[in-house]
Amino acid sequence: MTPKTPTAMKGLTKKVQLALTLTAAATSLISVSTNVVASSVNASSQSQASSQTHALSVLSISEQRRLQHRLSNVEAEIERLLPQLTLEEKVSLVHAGGKFHIPAIERLNIHEMWMSDGPHGVRYEIDRNSWAPAGWTNDYSTYLPPLTAVAASWDPHMASLHGNVLGAEARHRNKDLILGPGVNLARLPLYGRNFEYMGEDPFLAAALVVPTIKAIQANDVGATAKHYALNTQELNRTGVNAIPDERTLREVYLPAFEAAVKLANVHAIMGAYNEFRGTNANQSKHLIKTILKGEWGYEGVLLTDWNVDINTYDAAMNGLDIEMGTDVASYDEYFLAKPLLEMIKAGKVPEAELDDKVRRILRVQLSIGMMDKQRLSGERNTQAHRDDARTIATNGVVLLKNDNRVLPLDSNKVTNILVLGPNADKRHGFGGGSSEVKALYEISPLDGLKAKFEQAGSKVKIEHMRPASSQFMPIPNDYLTTRHWTGTPSWQINYFTDTKMEQLSSESWIADPQFDSKGKAQIIEIKANIKPMETGNHTLKIKGSGTVSLTINDNRLVSSTQVTDAKVLSQDIKLTADETYAFSLTYQGDETVTLGWETPNNLYNTEKEYLAAAKNADAVVYFGGLSHADDRESIDRPDMKLPGQQDEIIAKLLTANPNTVVFMIGGSAVEMPWADDANAVLWGWYGGMEAGHAYADILFGDENPSGKMPITLPKKLADTAPIALNDYNEKESRYSEGVFIGYRWFEQQNITPQFPFGHGLSYSDFTYSDIQLSTDNIKADDTITVTATITNSSNIAGAEVTQLYLHDLNASVPRPAKELKGFNKVWLNAGESKQVSFNLTTRDLSFWDVKSNDWLAETGEFEVMIGASVADIKLRKKFTYTQ
Repeated sequence: MTPKTPTAMKGLTKKVQLALTLTAAATSLISVSTNVVASSVNASSQSQASSQTHALSVLSISEQRRLQHRLSNVEAEIERLLPQLTLEEKVSLVHAGGKFHIPAIERLNIHEMWMSDGPHGVRYEIDRNSWAPAGWTNDYSTYLPPLTAVAASWDPHMASLHGNVLGAEARHRNKDLILGPGVNLARLPLYGRNFEYMGEDPFLAAALVVPTIKAIQANDVGATAKHYALNTQELNRTGVNAIPDERTLREVYLPAFEAAVKLANVHAIMGAYNEFRGTNANQSKHLIKTILKGEWGYEGVLLTDWNVDINTYDAAMNGLDIEMGTDVASYDEYFLAKPLLEMIKAGKVPEAELDDKVRRILRVQLSIGMMDKQRLSGERNTQAHRDDARTIATNGVVLLKNDNRVLPLDSNKVTNILVLGPNADKRHGFGGGSSEVKALYEISPLDGLKAKFEQAGSKVKIEHMRPASSQFMPIPNDYLTTRHWTGTPSWQINYFTDTKMEQLSSESWIADPQFDSKGKAQIIEIKANIKPMETGNHTLKIKGSGTVSLTINDNRLVSSTQVTDAKVLSQDIKLTADETYAFSLTYQGDETVTLGWETPNNLYNTEKEYLAAAKNADAVVYFGGLSHADDRESIDRPDMKLPGQQDEIIAKLLTANPNTVVFMIGGSAVEMPWADDANAVLWGWYGGMEAGHAYADILFGDENPSGKMPITLPKKLADTAPIALNDYNEKESRYSEGVFIGYRWFEQQNITPQFPFGHGLSYSDFTYSDIQLSTDNIKADDTITVTATITNSSNIAGAEVTQLYLHDLNASVPRPAKELKGFNKVWLNAGESKQVSFNLTTRDLSFWDVKSNDWLAETGEFEVMIGASVADIKLRKKFTYTQ
């Protein structure tokens, strides 16, 4: 097996390279003491900087001068334009003029500024004044792996590739701001948007958001870091009050935003839905005026998410710059529209506050070239972008277990492959919420395996089965045509307060037609549109305990019937393929109910069939995990269990064939009760449009896995801090664990997770040796350099992510046993050794001191730990800090 060498720096045009260089030059003025990501620089980012510097020498003098001239004249042009604007025109710039743009002022050549969703692909075109699709046929975009996959790569180069594709495609679609990247942290495994973000650690997220933003903005598009701040749950996301202590806020939830501002010069930041200490985050004086625009000196714009809970005075006075998506009849009714105009005229809000907002908006527009006739034009759906999507997906795959060297599979020996699991042929791009992407295609895992062996003469046979559980199964969402607004196939669930079902109390959505009352008396209706795949008799089945009714197309099939768990209620009905039927199941009771069916030719294989096939297969690959029915904006998951009886099926497959490969796909942690019995387990996130090809390459050794977990995988939900501390509800979150987020909590509580943060295996073997410190004593404002030697002790080339953790041995406040402060991804040929290097500054040694309201490094001894994960430390060494 000879895995491919990692992709070299590529895909960046000379103009983009120059723009990146100019951006880097501007941000290099920041004091090194604020550099929270300095020690994460690795070989790939160093080669990128070298290529950018070289690009200056090959560009024409006129191109260099043009771009430098644009940036050098921004402030003068702002001051030229601002006095020419009327009060009404200035107000028009600080609120939406459509669903995704703010208005133009044509007489001054100020254009409409257009935004688009797109953490991992530019969203399809939305109608100018509604949420309806615009109906374009040319709004396809490259579907990239989400940022969890970038975080799992632990590689700034992957972040640059991701940002460059996103920026170039946004520019080609004539967008000015792309609403990403997202950098909120995965505090809670249930959080519906974890898949959009960069893991659980503040240092890792900060290190990777910088190259992402720089690459986006090098394409003459503004990046938008979101959601500022503390957006860590979807449960009552617009109303939950986040009230962390100041140290937790500063050390955990702000570093990625600080890096975005200070090191990447991000043009836009989007506020969070939630409240912060009693007021909406978009109008928090502390978050915006004091920290963002005060301490950090942020000069870009702060804009709202769509339909947030603000008011005119607080938003205007506390630093909000652009209001987007408020749910009112007219754009003039926005809080920062006519109400703001009236407050300014009445003297309640100084016009200087408005002028500051307009200056920021103009600064962004001028910086990204909105008035520049030679602005970059971008490109979209290119082969290079598809290659980059595949590269990112490959680098993000994490090999969690490989006992007995089950992987990689040998195509010379493996000729009969059984593929199973709900994600084998599922496509994920068009779902999940505002991050949905309209891609030209999406290669499923099954597609990728078939493509690898479709050449003439291949002896490899691939069999695909859909295993049925022995338990009662709900109607699969393969038949569902109803979509939640996030693009996800879903059933609508309505809750009522009266038995006549006339008083609706609330509405929500669920992935499957099954409901658990959790011991509380409930009156509910579950409804959706279903499209059968075959014509013929369908046997509808209801199992549960309570009173049920079932209606299809207003035809009452079951009327107020009492059911018990002891017997399944059945009802036959003839349905026609490809016709749509409106299903409605009502339930009254305090236990559970599930709606299932048997189709003319069952879509699923029986247990006897799939287990027999598994025993006879040379290799079994189960693609399980989550989908965007589980990971999605607006709704948190109800638990951490795998949906659809997957645990039962996986356990039986492992018994039938111990070498079954379990390939998990998803953006959040799940419980894996079968993990100890499995020999081979991988995690692939949502892999973008080239996912299937990337996964097949990993499985058969054409690529060597090098990803590491950016989140902790707990054994059970109860082990996680928010649940253990009873700090997850719809009213307020106190962040009771403090700075002990993720792996820090597990170490503090001495809880062994299923798989730890930073864990990830390779087909290669690596040894660590020779840790050295540049000094044994460091003083204030000094830098200490840590080096170690990494050797590939196998005969297979591969990459290893070396991680540096730090511990303050003499701290006066509780500090984590390990804090990530550096990482370095290094490629090594068989038998090769390389030295890795990390720099630690005073800031890296510091905690936020609530007494002095500043960063504080205390005199005393520190321990440096270098390892392959937070739980696999290979080398240690101590040094002393003195002030």
